[in-house]
Amino acid sequence: MTGCGLNSLRQRLHDVNYCQAPPSQPACGPEQLKLASAKLCNDCEHDVAEPISPLDIDESTLTSELVFPMSLEECISQALASSKVMRDLGATVLRSPETTVTKLDPALTYTNPRGGEEAALSAFDANFFANNFFEANNRRFNNQFFGVNGNYNQALNTAQVGVSKRSATGALMSFRNVTLADNNNQSGNRLGRQSWESLFEAEMRQPLLQGAGSEFNRIAGPGAQPGVLNGVLLARTRTDISLVEFERAVRDLTAEVENAYWDLYFAYRDLEAKIDLRNIAEETLARRKNRKDTSAGDIAQAEEQVHRFQAEIVDAINGRPLDGTRTNNGSSGGTFRGSGGVRMAERKLRLLIGLPINDGRIIRPADQPAEAPVIFDWDSAINDALTYREELRRQRWIIKQNELELIANRNFLKPQLDIIGRYRIRGFGDRLLDNSNGSDFFDRDLQEIQAGLEYTLPVGFRRAHAAVRNSELGLARAHEQLREQERAVHLGLSNAISESKRAFENSKLQMLRLDAIVKQLNALEDRQASGNTPELDVILETHRRLLDARLRYHQAQIEYSLALRNIHFEKGTLLQYNKVALAESCSNAEAVDEANLRVSRQDSQVTPVYRDITIAR
Repeated sequence: MTGCGLNSLRQRLHDVNYCQAPPSQPACGPEQLKLASAKLCNDCEHDVAEPISPLDIDESTLTSELVFPMSLEECISQALASSKVMRDLGATVLRSPETTVTKLDPALTYTNPRGGEEAALSAFDANFFANNFFEANNRRFNNQFFGVNGNYNQALNTAQVGVSKRSATGALMSFRNVTLADNNNQSGNRLGRQSWESLFEAEMRQPLLQGAGSEFNRIAGPGAQPGVLNGVLLARTRTDISLVEFERAVRDLTAEVENAYWDLYFAYRDLEAKIDLRNIAEETLARRKNRKDTSAGDIAQAEEQVHRFQAEIVDAINGRPLDGTRTNNGSSGGTFRGSGGVRMAERKLRLLIGLPINDGRIIRPADQPAEAPVIFDWDSAINDALTYREELRRQRWIIKQNELELIANRNFLKPQLDIIGRYRIRGFGDRLLDNSNGSDFFDRDLQEIQAGLEYTLPVGFRRAHAAVRNSELGLARAHEQLREQERAVHLGLSNAISESKRAFENSKLQMLRLDAIVKQLNALEDRQASGNTPELDVILETHRRLLDARLRYHQAQIEYSLALRNIHFEKGTLLQYNKVALAESCSNAEAVDEANLRVSRQDSQVTPVYRDITIAR
């Protein structure tokens, strides 16, 4: 990277390809960039130490062979494609890995064997059961009616097989077959030692008060207790909360990538400005040395300026481990805090997008900051923020969860009243499948019916009242939190829109300031060329002011770009702004066909009566 004269400086400041490689040093093409990025990404997957040292980079290595451009869109795409863990610049994965969001978190919530959706649905699955027990009994009785003269011997085999299922209304239904093979020496046996008995039994227990209804069972789950609720609706709500948290983590990662990208852009502008000013200072020093009337003090003063800019170049190349632009530093999306240092900023960007930290090459931003004025409609912006902001959507799901818990806990204020019905048919004989006398094994006379009610009343309902009160307080707390979050969103969006206006106006003023200083330097150059040499202090001070003006101009440009980004961050539309879409896995074909069939059967001319298809009332 070489400097330039004052006459070409102004043109460079307006060059649209200012951040690209010089014409004599062509940058990598798109195909080469894709291949290089894929190779670097694959190399990063290996669990080996990187062979490239960070000390291998200096000013002489900033050439087109080692510098390759990347657009912001490519950086975000690379970050999302390689991020299994949602990275940040605060090393959260080292300090508290348990709080780090990963791409597996929604699936972990869904498959949780205690609180996931499949676990909640399993309570309604049919259960098949079977058992077989054999007994050998030998007893002696103090009478002659058991066994033979009081000596009783028995070989008993009991086999049972059946199925039970819980319905959505809370009913427990079961059907089973019990078969007994009895071989005993009872003297009064009508069929000899061996006899068979088999019965088929159907039973149902339906709650009428506590635990009754599809609403309660889908919220709380069968057999729930106050404070221990795990229905399918609550499980799905927890999954939805996890999905919103994952979306928020993706949004933060996208914002962090953009923060690091513009930090790196500013680092290059900072380095180029200091190299240009160092070269100008060297030219000034050379002219002073060639003049016979220059004092030793003037030469030393010019040399001090050169050494000062050279020291700043060293810092601008390597940087210092200071905080740069990060989310939640002054604003939710991040307020620009360019600390300088190409290598430091580039390593942060590499960390976020998943490339090796050191590989001998250097990323260079290919995009320019926004310059066109953008005006947002306040009504539309605040409506988008209150609708799409991830934190508000998560809080609304928590409110929905508390509402469901309150509905379920109120059910525990009812007494337990169950209706029980049982039907049984028996069969008996000396053979299991048929009888020697030709009669049916299952005689219609051997039928049994049982019906009844079971009532339980906890005196005082102390635990149920505590659960209801706790749910009411939790719901009120969640509503207050949502109200305060909405106020915070109002503040953040107001600040972001105001910041965009300030940053745009400031960037225009900084451009005018820079133009004025360039004109002043050109005038000083013309005076010196005509033999009317200006004072050295004036020249050196103008150089320092030029450096400050260039950095302030680029800073104002980035501040405006980040202000526009922060507006979308506050509105909850940052992912759409960066063309990022999230979707759950596709539904199976049967579910899609059934949904399409239901939609096709609906009459668009008739207004349907409201009925929650999930919670039937």
